[in-house]
Amino acid sequence: MDLLLRYIPLALLSLLLALMARNRAYRVCPAFFTYVAFGVCADIARFAVDNRHDAYYMVFWATEAGYCILGIAAMYEVYRSVLRARSRWTHLVFPCVVALAVALSLAHARSVPPQVHGFFLYIVVGEVTVRFVQVLIFLVVGTMAAFFGLRWRRYSLGIAAGFGLYSTIELLNSIKISDFGTRFAFLWRTSSLVAYSFAVLIWIWFFRAPQKEDPPLDPEIVAHYLTTLEQYKDWMRRMR
Repeated sequence: MDLLLRYIPLALLSLLLALMARNRAYRVCPAFFTYVAFGVCADIARFAVDNRHDAYYMVFWATEAGYCILGIAAMYEVYRSVLRARSRWTHLVFPCVVALAVALSLAHARSVPPQVHGFFLYIVVGEVTVRFVQVLIFLVVGTMAAFFGLRWRRYSLGIAAGFGLYSTIELLNSIKISDFGTRFAFLWRTSSLVAYSFAVLIWIWFFRAPQKEDPPLDPEIVAHYLTTLEQYKDWMRRMR
């Protein structure tokens, strides 16, 4: 059963990669396309050394590091797609989100100490940081999409939704495993695989067809939103 669950994400990722290639989605979101292609290759590499403990250990951690780098690149791509040119202050959003995610990740590492040391510890902290970034960016882009009336079938919003779901479950799992210890390990692995499979299903749904362009934003509506935002910022400054 555990082996079957491990094969499901690979099959779904392969289908997603084929859909993205067919719809030329790599032109719209090259970083996420690279993430998906890497995911397929990483799963194949892990299966190839599944019965060789030392080799699997090295392949696992090497691919986890790759997932961290490509995961953050994909979320930056989402951020750029949704928030670019929306307002003067949006270029500050992503650095602030990353800084907050790093702080939350370090706090998480103190409350739930990772069971690895040395270089692998940095990978684990990086993974948790990326998960916090993915959850926070999903909240930010979801709010901004509603604020600016963007089309919900955009690839970037689907990417953020999938990562947001998976990372939320993973962060909750890491808290539970600290509460229940090894007794929770099997449920953690199962829920992680199921959550990732659902995330890939979300991506498949969004990438099943070419992306339609958003209709032009009404300048008067945008001006009204930005004026309201500036008024809110002035009110917050006066409250300090």
